[in-house]
Amino acid sequence: MNEFLRKKWEMAGLSDDYIFNKVMLDYDICLEVLRRILPDLHIKKIKLPNNQQEFIVAPDAKAVRFDIYTTDEQGNHYDIEMQVADHHNIAKRIRYYQTASSMEAYDKGQPYEQADDSYVIFFCNFDPFQLGQQRYVLHKHIDEIPEQIIEDGQTDILFNVPSLRHDVDPKMQAFLDMIAQREVEATDPLVVKLKERIAVVKRNRKWRSEYMRRSVYEMDQEMREKKIREGERKVRDGKREILEGNRELLEEKRELQKGKREIQKSKREIKEGQDRLKEKEQLIQEREQKLHKNQQTIIKTSIVAMRELNIDETTIKKEIKEKFNLSDKKIKDYFAE
Repeated sequence: MNEFLRKKWEMAGLSDDYIFNKVMLDYDICLEVLRRILPDLHIKKIKLPNNQQEFIVAPDAKAVRFDIYTTDEQGNHYDIEMQVADHHNIAKRIRYYQTASSMEAYDKGQPYEQADDSYVIFFCNFDPFQLGQQRYVLHKHIDEIPEQIIEDGQTDILFNVPSLRHDVDPKMQAFLDMIAQREVEATDPLVVKLKERIAVVKRNRKWRSEYMRRSVYEMDQEMREKKIREGERKVRDGKREILEGNRELLEEKRELQKGKREIQKSKREIKEGQDRLKEKEQLIQEREQKLHKNQQTIIKTSIVAMRELNIDETTIKKEIKEKFNLSDKKIKDYFAE
């Protein structure tokens, strides 16, 4: 026998849903537990508890399998569940269990007002609503008048087993302490029966083998679900990375387009600058040409004027050369005309 499974079996108590189910199959224990949960109903007797009762609400609907199911002499229906792990779906889960249980409360042809009452009871190894209560009793009410309860025959009761508030009566507290494996008063008749029943369950080889097979299956199922969740997580991460990559690529494209626009703008500015420079160069050239032409006119006019004054050529050349800073070649050109 696998050592881990053997120790798990030896350590398992009422908080283990398998042990809980086998213990609650005991008629006297189930009856007493219901009496402690619902003392105001004064339950006298119940039908022999049914383990793993299955109901199918509709042919294409999800089947529901009750842990412990029974009815009392008044026709009230009871579903008792041990919820080990918090899958964060407790409200919707209760709704479906209540629907299945309520379907049994309506006989064909029976008036609605004669429908039996239905109780769904969850023992949770966690705080089901994270509100700090030890017991939660749920009924429908009118939103505008919260204190007005709708008497539709449906009652949901949830126990926060780990809670230490002690808001329930001592007898009910003793049962919760047994589930939580806390110290319990040994003189309580139910406590005595529970311990004896647990011992009987632990000695049952058939149940032990069934527990082992179920535990192996659950571990395999948990491993498969873990791998599925891991695969889904990797897919989500991959999608996020792709989206992030697309965003980065889009941002880079925007930056590239921005860079291209800036380059085009720079090219336009350079072209405009070159055009302005060319215009200035042309203007300077025209001015230089104009100045040169004016200078030529002045020089020629000066030569003519000095000749009219009968100044000799040598003196005229010297005067023109110094005044206008001309080379000998330029002087020669002027006087060659």
